[in-house]
Amino acid sequence: MKTIELTPAELELIQVKRQQEELAAQEAAVQNQLAIEKEIARVKLQVDGYVKQNAQQVKAAGEFALQIPSSTLHIDTRELSDNASYKGEVVDTIKHQEQVAYLTIGEYEISVKEHVVYSKHSYRGSSRGYKMYVSGPGIDYKTSNRGYKNTQKLVELIDNTIEEVKAQELYKNKQRNAVEAAVANLTRQLPKAIITASRGCKINHYGTPSNRYTEYDKIEVRLANGITMAYRVWEGGEMERMSIAYPNLDTMELISVLNNIEFSSETVA
Repeated sequence: MKTIELTPAELELIQVKRQQEELAAQEAAVQNQLAIEKEIARVKLQVDGYVKQNAQQVKAAGEFALQIPSSTLHIDTRELSDNASYKGEVVDTIKHQEQVAYLTIGEYEISVKEHVVYSKHSYRGSSRGYKMYVSGPGIDYKTSNRGYKNTQKLVELIDNTIEEVKAQELYKNKQRNAVEAAVANLTRQLPKAIITASRGCKINHYGTPSNRYTEYDKIEVRLANGITMAYRVWEGGEMERMSIAYPNLDTMELISVLNNIEFSSETVA
C-alpha cells in the first residue's frame, strides 16, 4: 500500500486547524459556563425578590396586628425550590422559605396583600402599600374583595357583621319555631288533612334583579274534600293565605258549593 507523505506546509496547516478547533471548543465551553452562571444569578435574584417581598408582607401584617389588640398574628412557612435550567437541564437548585402572614379575630381571617395600581400606559404596577382583606361568616363576596388600611374601620366591620349574623340566626330560630308551631296546631285541628311545610317563592314584577324573587316559609294544607290552601308563615306565627285551589268542579258547581258555606262573624277577617 502506497504511503502518502505530507509536506511540512500541509502538516503545519493540520496543526493550526486542530488548534483552532481546540480554541473553539474552549470558547464554547466558556460561553456555556457564562450562560449557566448568568441563569443561576437570574434565578437567585428572582428568589431574593420573593424573599424580600415575603418579609415586607410579614412586616406589614405584624404592624396591623399591633394596631388590633383583639387579633392573633399567624405566619405560615413552607420550603420551596426554584431550578435554574440551561438547554433543558437543571444546573442548580435554589432552596428558600416562603412566609405568609395573616390575622384572625375569632372566626374571621384577615389576609394582608400588597395594593398594586396599574396605569393605562404601563404593564408595570406601582405599589401603594398593603391592605387588609377579611373573610368569614356573614362577609359577602363584594366585601371580602374590599381592601382596608384603617384598622378601626376593619374592626367595626367585623363587629357589625357579628351582630348581623346573631340577628339572622335569632330570626331563623324564631321562624323555624313559628313553622313548627303552625304545623303542630293545624295537625291537631285537622287530623284528616295532609299538611306539609316547604319553601315558597314570591315574584315582585317591579323589583330589580337582586330583589325580584323573595323566598318564604310555606305551609300547604290539603283537606279531605280536596281543597288545597297555601299559607306564608311569619316570624310571629301569623299565617297569610297565598292561594287556595278547589277540586275539579265546573263553574256552576263551584259557585253552588261556595254559596252553601256559612261563616260565623268571628271567623270573618
